[in-house]
Amino acid sequence: MKSLLSGLFAWAAALATPAWAASDVVTIYAADGLHDGKGSWFETQFDAFTKMTGVKVQYVEAGSGGIVERVAKEKSNPQADVLVTLPPFIQRAEAEGLLQKFTPSAASQIDAGDDSYQPLVLNYLCFIYDSAVLKVPPATYDDLLDPKFKGKIQYSTPGQAGDGTAVMLQVIHSFGGKDAGFDYLKKLQANNVGPSGSSTRGNSTSPTAMCR
Repeated sequence: MKSLLSGLFAWAAALATPAWAASDVVTIYAADGLHDGKGSWFETQFDAFTKMTGVKVQYVEAGSGGIVERVAKEKSNPQADVLVTLPPFIQRAEAEGLLQKFTPSAASQIDAGDDSYQPLVLNYLCFIYDSAVLKVPPATYDDLLDPKFKGKIQYSTPGQAGDGTAVMLQVIHSFGGKDAGFDYLKKLQANNVGPSGSSTRGNSTSPTAMCR
């Protein structure tokens, strides 16, 4: 536990010109989803970190793309110390010079990281449905195109939210290329409630998509 908490910045990335050096508060900007509900993973980690160090955590969340946009707008006057977001947005932050190099003490225990950002959690594509309403869930991508799902499917907007972007990338992979993938997504759009800049905004309560 101590090695994890002492490597707070390993959670994602340290921002250029961090603000917390002269303060007893560390500010974290994060993609939403890790601080949902009482006893969330973030809540327990923040509480343990504050108990150990005396440093309080100030938390701000938004969609994966939106939180990077905020960091970019504040580049001349940074307000955050740590950025937690999904690919490809973390790579965008690095490319735009929003991150500083940092190697946490537990870096040797973390796979696939580098000196700009570190992986935080394993992420999986999930489709959630209400079993009380939908007795037989969709089994294939084509099933989601059924007109009975018009206005009943929700996924966050690719390019704005990390999970929506993950859906897009998975579809492209599953259909064997961009052309076929985007052709499918155009058809799926007819059933999408959207748009939504975040999985926890709008009409969806799922990480990626929900059939109600």
